[in-house]
Amino acid sequence: MAGIKLENLIKSYGDTRILHGIDADIADGEMIVVVGPSGCGKSTLLRMVAGLEAVTAGRILIGERVVNDLEPSQRDIAMVFQNYALYPHMTVRQNMAYGLKIRGMSRAEIARRVDEAADILELRPYLDRKPRQLSGGQRQRVAMGRAIVRHPQVFLFDEPLSNLDAKLRVQMRLEIRKLQRRLGVTSIYVTHDQVEAMTLGDRLMVLNKGVVEQFGSPIELYERPASVFVAGFIGSPAMNFLPVRVEGDAAILPNGARLPAPARAAGDATLGVRPEHLTPDEAGPVAVEVEVLEQLGAATLVHGRLEGTQHEMTVQLDGVRAPEAGRIMRFAPGQLHLFDAASGKRLAD
Repeated sequence: MAGIKLENLIKSYGDTRILHGIDADIADGEMIVVVGPSGCGKSTLLRMVAGLEAVTAGRILIGERVVNDLEPSQRDIAMVFQNYALYPHMTVRQNMAYGLKIRGMSRAEIARRVDEAADILELRPYLDRKPRQLSGGQRQRVAMGRAIVRHPQVFLFDEPLSNLDAKLRVQMRLEIRKLQRRLGVTSIYVTHDQVEAMTLGDRLMVLNKGVVEQFGSPIELYERPASVFVAGFIGSPAMNFLPVRVEGDAAILPNGARLPAPARAAGDATLGVRPEHLTPDEAGPVAVEVEVLEQLGAATLVHGRLEGTQHEMTVQLDGVRAPEAGRIMRFAPGQLHLFDAASGKRLAD
């Protein structure tokens, strides 16, 4: 096994820069999730590590080797793709064995590795089936089995669950996490789904327009987001944001209500509060005019506007609640976050 280092990694297409100096030190056996919106550069980054995209500047190290100029086959990596990339005319066994066969491995060793991976992924009943005879989840397990049999130093996952339905996505992401922990292989996983990122990663790298906004543990990003972008991207439902004016120890909301300022600042700022950190309180300082309710069973989402303004807010309440639409309810903020109005960066607590 081996760790991965990315040193000032830059990718450009002509005059258009896609990645702006990415740095990361990924420990041996660690699972890193690269997350961000479409077009942020996350798949390009993964393809550069895989050797499918050339490096414009900077270095990629796998273990102690600089791999910038090595072919994909020389990097000792295995990649799991979004579309499975299975050979339709081959059986499951043949698909899993193909990469080992073209490397000239003995039949006995190929059979041993395929059987071992089939046991890990519970694929033995399907070894003689063709991909068309499998469900989406089974096909994805075959794709992972093809990666496992190679015994690589690094696993690379390129949005492998995006073609599955919601229920199967939940099941498969748990299987991937258990598999990665069992095998202890250094892994980079790319997704645009922040829930997937939070559940899978030891650490998350949040990309925005080719720049790393924050790189840390899921809980660190949730509790102390480094920017408005991270705060809005991590967490579901998304964080509420309000423009405020900070005077002394108070943050003054657009409707004039005053809250304790969560950071030292003066002048214009952006106040953030997560929907789950707002609680009902008839005497609280923040009034939300209720417009729409989403009753989800375990939780109720209250959508409305800050009283006297057009600023939208969402509140998450435990269980089934049924406040009347249009009724003004009051909430006492729990955990607040303050960001610089101009740069969007977090202000020191």
